[in-house]
Formats: sequence, C-alpha cells, structure tokens
Amino acid sequence: MRPLDCLATVGVWSLFGATVLLFDPPLRLASWWGGVEAMDKVMPHLARALQWTFPLGFCRLNVEGQENIPDHGGVIVVGNHQSLVESFMPFYLLRRLRPKYVAKELLGRCYLPSISFALRRGGHCLINRRDRAQALEAIARLGEEVAKGEISAVIFPEGTRSDQGELQSFKLGGLATLLAKAPQAPILPMLVHNGHQIYPKGLPRVRAGSTVTMRFLPLLERAGMEDQELLAKLQTLMIDNYRQLEGC
Repeated sequence: MRPLDCLATVGVWSLFGATVLLFDPPLRLASWWGGVEAMDKVMPHLARALQWTFPLGFCRLNVEGQENIPDHGGVIVVGNHQSLVESFMPFYLLRRLRPKYVAKELLGRCYLPSISFALRRGGHCLINRRDRAQALEAIARLGEEVAKGEISAVIFPEGTRSDQGELQSFKLGGLATLLAKAPQAPILPMLVHNGHQIYPKGLPRVRAGSTVTMRFLPLLERAGMEDQELLAKLQTLMIDNYRQLEGC
C-alpha cells in the first residue's frame, strides 16, 4: 500500500468504527421508544455520518440518477454487491423508501455495534444461506410487507460481495420470490462502481483518490411483462450500465 493509502485506511475505518459505536445507543433507545418506525428515522443519520468517510479517505462519492428514486415505499431495489457502500448509503439516499435489507442471519446474531441491532430489530430480512427453505420463507414475508406499500426491499442477487468489484452472476431464487409476493412493486436498479476501493471484501484497505459512483436507473415497471422476461431485462441493464461505468 502507498503511504497515502495507509493514512486513508486509518482515517476511514477509525471514523466508521466511531460512528457505529456512537449510534448504537440511539438505535436501541429508538427501538424501545418507537419501534421500527423510530429506528427508520435514526438510520439515515447514521448513513449520512458515514458519508464523511469518503473525503476522509481522500475519495469522492458520485451519485447519479437520484431523480429516478421514488418518494414512497413499495419498491424492490436490486443492486450489485462489492463493498460496504451499498450496505449503508441506501439508508440515506433511499430514506423515503424505508429500505429493508435481505442480509445474512449471522450479521444480525453477532455483535457489530449499530449494524447487528438494526438488522435484528429493524424489520430486515435475515436469511440462512445454508437453509434454502428458511431463506425463501423469510424473503416471502418481506415481499408481503413490500406489497403493502410502506417499506421497500433491498436485495443483492449476487449473494456475496465480489473480490475485485466485478459484476457476478445472479442467483435469482430470492428475487423471484420477492417479485411473486409483491406483484405490483416496481424495480429500482442500483449500481455501485469502485466501492471496493474504499470498503473492499477482506482486509480493510483504502485506495486513496478513488471515485465511487452510485447509479440509480429508471424504475422498471412490470405491467405486461412476465417475471422471467423482467429478470432478463434487469440483468442486461445492469451489465450494460456497469460496463459504461468501467469505461468512464
């Protein structure tokens, strides 16, 4: 690592750690005082605070397509998974959608300040990847809540973070279940590029000087389109847009 990368890494992860520690008590208080709805009001502030890790790591966050974000719930957000960026920024950028994540059960069980408690008590969908029946049942329950129009689902069909940021093949079982349980919900495609340069999989390291881009594509309406056709169109859109971002 370059000396500047070392400095950036220390700065980013120090602020990240301090932020999740600081917000853990308010989240617990919000849960006790007002339940999930109160927690939903705290999480955007946590994410907004974590946004300061970008300049601290000598990096920049570029957000595209914010005009495509609706101002209500009942949406299925589909993103690629390469970093922690897409794990916290949607809480701020998509706050009007009240995003609820499909996440590993282990993250809710372990003690990660703020993160574990929020996943466990904040109405998110925790799945056991080794138990397909449990995972699909939990996702189905989330889909039923999305169908009511108050919350939105955030799902990463790749299943796990990519090592080098590349777009991986989709595992469509969970997404297909969401589509079946929330048949009127539009899809909001979300792409993250270069997130692995600041929050990579594995050892914490920051590539100083990186520009991280989050791109929100226009809503995919589902009227008159079979789910399999919709999934094929979604994958093509995400692949094409990721290639565009790679070429920038």
